[in-house]
Amino acid sequence: MRQIFAERLSVLLEEARIRLGGLLEISKVEAGLQTVGWLRNGKTAHWAATAAAKRNVDVTPLDHYSVGKTTRNGLQLGFAAMDVKEIRRGVRELEIALDTPDASFSERSVSS
Repeated sequence: MRQIFAERLSVLLEEARIRLGGLLEISKVEAGLQTVGWLRNGKTAHWAATAAAKRNVDVTPLDHYSVGKTTRNGLQLGFAAMDVKEIRRGVRELEIALDTPDASFSERSVSS
C-alpha cells in the first residue's frame, strides 16, 4: 500500500507543479493520505471549494478544522483513495476551477 500511496502522491505533486503553480502551493509532504494546498490567487478557501465542486473535485477548506479566523486560505487535498488517472483529472479540473474569474463566480454563490 505504501508504494501505491507514494505513487499517487508523486503524481499529485508533479501535476500540481505543472498546472497549479500560480494558483495553489502544495505543502511539502513525503508520505500520508492527504496534503494541504495554500491558495495563491487571493480567493477564499470556501470560494475555491465551491468552484472545485462544480467541476466534480472534492476539497475541504482548512478553516473547517479551526476555531476562529485563519490567517491563510488553504484546502485539504486527499489523494490516497484516487487512482493516478483520477488524480490527473482532479488537478486539471482544479486548475480550471481556481482560474475562474471572480466576476463569473461571486463570493455570494458560496454562501448560498
